[in-house]
Amino acid sequence: MISVVPKPQRIRLLSKKQYLYKPADIQRYIEEGHGKEGYRLLIDNDGIKIFCETDEGAFRAETTLKQLYVEKKLPNIEIWDFPRFQYRGYMLDSVRHFFDVETIKKQIKAMALLKLNYFHWHLTDDQGWRIESKKYPLLTQTGSKRAQTAGDGKPVSGFYTREQIKEVVEFAKQNFIEVIPEIDIPGHMTAAIASYPSLSCDGQDVKVSEGFGIHKNVACAGKDSVIRMLGDIIEEAAELFPCKYFHLGGDEAPGDKWENCPDCKARMQKEGLKNRDELQAYMMNELVKRLEAKGKTVINWNDGMKSENIGGSIIMQHWKESKDCIAASAREAAKGRPIIYSPFFGYYLDYPYGMTSLKKTYTYKIGFKGAGDGALLGLEAPLWTEYIEGEEALEKNTYPRLCAVAERAWSNVKEANYDEFCQRLRRFNKFLDAIGVKYVTIEDANPAFIKGKLDTLRFFINALKTVRRAKKQTNRKD
Repeated sequence: MISVVPKPQRIRLLSKKQYLYKPADIQRYIEEGHGKEGYRLLIDNDGIKIFCETDEGAFRAETTLKQLYVEKKLPNIEIWDFPRFQYRGYMLDSVRHFFDVETIKKQIKAMALLKLNYFHWHLTDDQGWRIESKKYPLLTQTGSKRAQTAGDGKPVSGFYTREQIKEVVEFAKQNFIEVIPEIDIPGHMTAAIASYPSLSCDGQDVKVSEGFGIHKNVACAGKDSVIRMLGDIIEEAAELFPCKYFHLGGDEAPGDKWENCPDCKARMQKEGLKNRDELQAYMMNELVKRLEAKGKTVINWNDGMKSENIGGSIIMQHWKESKDCIAASAREAAKGRPIIYSPFFGYYLDYPYGMTSLKKTYTYKIGFKGAGDGALLGLEAPLWTEYIEGEEALEKNTYPRLCAVAERAWSNVKEANYDEFCQRLRRFNKFLDAIGVKYVTIEDANPAFIKGKLDTLRFFINALKTVRRAKKQTNRKD
């Protein structure tokens, strides 16, 4: 068996011979027909030959070559390879818990091994603001710090300077990975509102959130000054990220405060908006104009795209699988809107293996009614970090499930075979060892029924306790 993860599209073993080659033996040739990331790899008695059109294709071939080495011996083989989807991503939430630059770079190394090509970086939320702003310095002076988490008494702080972000972006570029920033708007804005209360509907002082869940603090959609300021913030951030994509969140934005806000009511009347979904779409469309002027394409989470007024250029990221959200995703897919598939029940990496096992992730149905491969831009696995504290927890929740998503995003759908994948994965783990990435074994990633149920129950009990502690702490301070 050729043990490569993700599995190449087509493999032809030419003979049982093996060759002792060195990197200097690699010859590269331009060959049309492979596209941006595709390649043909030939290993025979004349040496190692890579046929491709681009540097990125050569990099993908060299990544495969690394995994083919067995005691410096290479098989006599020919491989034709290219990705199933053009978008293959991993999302990391650096807000709920902060991770240093070296930890980020290590995950990028692992992504490169897995032929992933987009790192989605969640940088702002209720619990912190993690990206430096020169124009609005309070976003980090105030917004990057919270006194504690759910009453634990442990302060949390940290943000990425502009220079650190450039460092990460450049490191990712060297590994043919693009970095997509996410600034979540209009919900998940408590840290921003704590820094600049004028962003909200009522202008009241709030503190950076110390708890989790959906917060009622949203950016005001009625004030022109708020939309201008948010436009300034995202434009400034966009300067740091060459990637054509920019994520504006849009998820979990309760409109309660909008319904009682004179400015929001006036906006709805002036623009003929019928409900909060249309008001959110109006606000998002205004911000999209600012980013499109900078050459960016915006991505939104699917629960923020229920209104049919939402801009046609926005890419939808499908995560929420409620009936209304699936209906909205199917409607938009039918219109030809590109979809990034990140299903909560299959690809969310922050939940215990008893709830989302490795096998479940690998075998999870890709797409939904009306959205097969043709409607999907690609796949992405998100890791939210409310309950992920520290590098080891980050990695053990991510790996090996991210390996499964990477294979499904790259490899031939007709060749998908979970048992065979596991055989290759056991050997692949040594490459994670080599870069210092921690992971869960295949056995622990597929817990027995009772153990899995107990682990899941413990997870949710602990999560509930955390929420209750946070509420008690808030009530005491109020």
